[in-house]
Amino acid sequence: MIGNYLRIALFCSFTFLCCSSSQTKTKVNLIDVEETKEGVKKSAEYQKSYDYETPSATFILDRKLAEISGLEYDEINNQFLSINDEEGIIYFLDPNSFETVTEQKFGKKGDYEAISLTDDNIVVSKNTGTLYFKEQSSNETYTFNTELNARNDVEGLCFDKKNNSLLLACKGQAIDNKGSKKDQKCVYRFDIENKKLDKEPFFTIIDNELLSFVESMNLDGSKTKLKKLKRRVKNFSPSGIAIHPVSGDYYLTSGRSSLLLIIGINKQIKDVIFLNSKSNPQPEGITFDKENNLYISTEGKGYSGKVFKFAYTG
Repeated sequence: MIGNYLRIALFCSFTFLCCSSSQTKTKVNLIDVEETKEGVKKSAEYQKSYDYETPSATFILDRKLAEISGLEYDEINNQFLSINDEEGIIYFLDPNSFETVTEQKFGKKGDYEAISLTDDNIVVSKNTGTLYFKEQSSNETYTFNTELNARNDVEGLCFDKKNNSLLLACKGQAIDNKGSKKDQKCVYRFDIENKKLDKEPFFTIIDNELLSFVESMNLDGSKTKLKKLKRRVKNFSPSGIAIHPVSGDYYLTSGRSSLLLIIGINKQIKDVIFLNSKSNPQPEGITFDKENNLYISTEGKGYSGKVFKFAYTG
């Protein structure tokens, strides 16, 4: 009888050890699955919040915005703001039709590339990094010259409300570039209260990390498709930037390669979306409305400029 009890006890102990070992191994494997090349992490819970292949609406813009270079949503007045890259004019657009409602001049002709809206001002950036602050209360405009210049080539601008700052996305050199950092694109932070630009990049997008991320994506095993997409990624050049109102992720358009790059709040690559380069040949502006819908504007490239709306699915 005692022998039977011993055999049963030994069997139970062996079973418990096996189960414990199996559970530990499963946990380790789950961590391994989340790791991709170059140490870039993909969130296991991440899901696309938009159907990028099928816009929920497409709007044809006024001919004055054939070269639209910036787009912003004004939640208080429920309207969109835009600029082109030649005139010092802000265009106010109807939220349902995107027809031009009114225009306001703020500066002389120049290469204006981005527009944003803070608590008190409409802000426009030149490619040289010069910022134009148009006060909504007084309707006056004043300028501020940052340490950026045409070599840095500012293309994107957005308001970081949480930190009361502006983010400037550059498609040119880094501030400290000495000819050895052509493989990266930088986003800089401008402190609004102190009117000071942080010369250290807020975050940097490196070509090799983009390529590694695309290689890690599931592209149905097509080597031809992968080669084509890698070629597009090599041409990544920021043209617009916005902060997602829910996730806090950074959304950057690239006009040169017609793609959308999503950077997580940890400043790591979260997703790369290849937009339809025929219908969206040069995405320049990006913004979100109060319902978290995404809007991307594109230059016409010889035709009318357009705005694509992508409905938020959560």
